[in-house]
Amino acid sequence: MKKYALVILSLLLAVMAGAQGVREEIASDPWKAAGLHYSYPGPQSVQTKAPRGYKPFYISHFGRHGSRWHINPNNYAAPVATLSKADSAGVLSPLGKEVLAKAEALAEDGRDRLGELTPLGMQQHSEVAERMYKNFKSAFKGKAVVTANSTLSPRVMISMFYFCNTLKGLNPKIKLFVNSSRRDSRFVSNRENTGVPAPYTVSEEKAKLKAELLKPQRLMGTLFTDEKYVEKNIDQVQLMWQLYYLTVMVQNCGMESESFLDIFTADELYDCWRVENYDIYLFAAEPWNRDNVSVPSCKPMISHIIEKADEALSKGRRGATLRFSHDSYLVPMAVCLGLEGCTLTSEDPKDCGSVFADYKISPMCGNIQIVFFKNRKGSVLVKFLLNENEVTIPLESKTAPYYPWEEVKAYYKEKYNI
Repeated sequence: MKKYALVILSLLLAVMAGAQGVREEIASDPWKAAGLHYSYPGPQSVQTKAPRGYKPFYISHFGRHGSRWHINPNNYAAPVATLSKADSAGVLSPLGKEVLAKAEALAEDGRDRLGELTPLGMQQHSEVAERMYKNFKSAFKGKAVVTANSTLSPRVMISMFYFCNTLKGLNPKIKLFVNSSRRDSRFVSNRENTGVPAPYTVSEEKAKLKAELLKPQRLMGTLFTDEKYVEKNIDQVQLMWQLYYLTVMVQNCGMESESFLDIFTADELYDCWRVENYDIYLFAAEPWNRDNVSVPSCKPMISHIIEKADEALSKGRRGATLRFSHDSYLVPMAVCLGLEGCTLTSEDPKDCGSVFADYKISPMCGNIQIVFFKNRKGSVLVKFLLNENEVTIPLESKTAPYYPWEEVKAYYKEKYNI
């Protein structure tokens, strides 16, 4: 009994430490409050040297498009309309007028660019490709074969172009095959479910948490001079959310000078992030959605990873299989592959950030890389990278983070009945 209590206590302490760690991370780098809109930070750790005799041979990749502008026109128009109306009524404070001017500048910057890849997004993919090439150069040796597929989204196709163009520039001998087709959608985008009725809707659960966590009164008091006007005319929670959602995005489009992150306290930003993070957690990692949507959706993609890896290995073909998609597929893939930091669950929506942090899994240009290493005897080891950082999977290995490919393959085939 005492031993059981100690185990429970250690788990509780770990969860508490996780929540505190994320809160501190966002306080020290407020841009992380953007969650899925966090601009790609690049690798944050050093690669572990491969076991003696093993060299990179092949890479299986699944990536999200790079930084983009907002997709929904209301992300720009709605807060501008609310603040403009208040300005006409003469109830905006000096800070409110400053925020309105910045919001208008952001709306103009995003005009006719909804959902498009930004120059930063193009640069991100070029840089990931260059690091991939330099870190695993022997996989791209000589006439290595690189195949790339993307969804039909322009921002995804352009991301693929910049990635592939960089690889080709580093080794012009690479045999490159690029395609974007509905026929290939099963392994770059595939939202399916088991048909079992859902016990909740993500949007409703997100709305509940937003209403519980967001406390807009302090912020409204800094933006407006007439409390009665605010109470009568403004949905305060919604405006707070709109301003948060608008300003966290500027890191992706070179408009940091128009940011107004500083109108929020550290706790307010953290609470906004908790709402957005819970949305993504419910969508991909919460047990019901994981088992009934994420798994059926990811099985074809995991099957494709195994198929193409075995094909490259059996033919002795160096190179890479590249897949370009969206966060709505990258996050479920990270969950279903069992990548470190993506598998724990929480029954408390307010604290799911202690076990699941969206900005660590799928920032803009987020990616999963499975790197295959082979020795002269033909033995194959793999390691997994999430956003170019080594992560573990739920298998034991004497050489972790390197795992025997045959054991990895058997694990996924049995787990998902592939």
